[in-house]
Formats: sequence, structure tokens, C-alpha cells
Amino acid sequence: MQVSITGRHVELTDPLKNYVHDKLQHLKHSFDHVLDVHVVLSIEKFRQRCEVNMQANGINIHGSHETEDMYASIDGVVDKLNRQLKRYRSKLQKHQGQNSQRKGREIKVSHRVLDLAQEKDELSEDHAPNIVNHEHINALSMSVDEAVMQLELNESQNVLFFTNEETDTLNALYRRADGTLSWIEEPDAQQ
Repeated sequence: MQVSITGRHVELTDPLKNYVHDKLQHLKHSFDHVLDVHVVLSIEKFRQRCEVNMQANGINIHGSHETEDMYASIDGVVDKLNRQLKRYRSKLQKHQGQNSQRKGREIKVSHRVLDLAQEKDELSEDHAPNIVNHEHINALSMSVDEAVMQLELNESQNVLFFTNEETDTLNALYRRADGTLSWIEEPDAQQ
């Protein structure tokens, strides 16, 4: 397990680093596929925050906790991550029992972020907005339950494209402003 620790407005002392490493080793006991962990410790006024981004078995897991004590914040985020990893492991075992081999296909999806802020009130018909960001996303084959689990485990991700293994069609799952999840699928796939 590769661990990197970053401090924002906090001095990273050896006892603090050792405490983080010791706590993260407990996560390895509950889930042995943890590959890469990035920890950010920050202090803002009286708030001491610990954020952890973890890559485990092809998924990204994010957790954060904030208290008035840095050690308590570290304990809190490790507890959250431990619960998430245990939930993920149990769902993974359930799905592996049902489907020993994945079927379906992987689809590549293109995602573009457009800059719609314009200086003019009226735009010509041939005007095209500027592309701010363009990325390609692999829509992996998975069940809807797996997609929900993956989006719940990664709090920083708001949209997940996936190939529904039951219908072999492109689906999307997104987090709404109120925190609920919405699922989009092709209308023909429901039949």
C-alpha cells in the first residue's frame, strides 16, 4: 500500500505521520486490495480536517472527517472508510457468487465541459461554445447495485457512466443536489 501524506497549514511531525500509517494499516486488514492512499491533513481556525482518497481494486473511495482534534479526525475518517470497505467487500462477494464471470462490453464515453458564459447578448447561428475540458471515460460493465455502491463510495464523483450488464446498454447514475441518486437508462432497455 502506497501512502502519501500532505499537510495544509499543519506541521507534519513524525508522531502524526506514524499515527496515520498505523491507522491505515487497520484498513488493510479489512480489505487487502488497497493500492494507493493519499491523506490530506488541514487546519482552518478551530477545524482540523482529515481527508483520504483511496484506490482499491479499481474503485476510488473518498472520506473526510472534521473535529477540533487532528487525531480524532484521523480516527473518524478511518472508521468511515472501514465501514465503506466492509460494505464494498460484502457486496463484491455477493456479486461474485452470482456472476463468476462478467459478460457484456465496455463502452467508451466522451465527456465535454462547455463554457457558456458569453460577452454578447445575442449569438450568431454558427456560434459554438468553447470547450473547457474534454475527457474520455470507460463505461465498465456492472450491475446497477454495483454502480450505486461505487458512486456512494466516492463522495467526490457526481456522475458514473456504466454498461448495464443485464441489458448491455449504456446507463448513467448521478448524484442530485439533495444527495439522492438518479439512474438514466435507454427507454428500450426497460422492456
